[in-house]
Amino acid sequence: HDDAEQAAAIVDNLPHLNKMVLAYLIRFLQIFARPEVVAVTKMDASNLAMVMAPNCLRCYCQEPRIMYENARKEMAFIRTLILNMDTAFMTGIL
Repeated sequence: HDDAEQAAAIVDNLPHLNKMVLAYLIRFLQIFARPEVVAVTKMDASNLAMVMAPNCLRCYCQEPRIMYENARKEMAFIRTLILNMDTAFMTGIL
């Protein structure tokens, strides 16, 4: 999902603990998505999202076409969070 406002609304609707865990993870990924880190690792927000999305979001459907379509959406959602989620409140925690 590429709409940052909608992504933020989805995160805001999570239970508090889930939101905190997700924010911690996204903050961690945002650190790794910084240009000076990407220059070394070659893991930009898109690559990080590709690796992390299957661990964060799971489609329980067994139909390959739906799984493929959802995988793209899951990656886009995580990428949107990496690029746009305000994780400043996690400063000092990570």
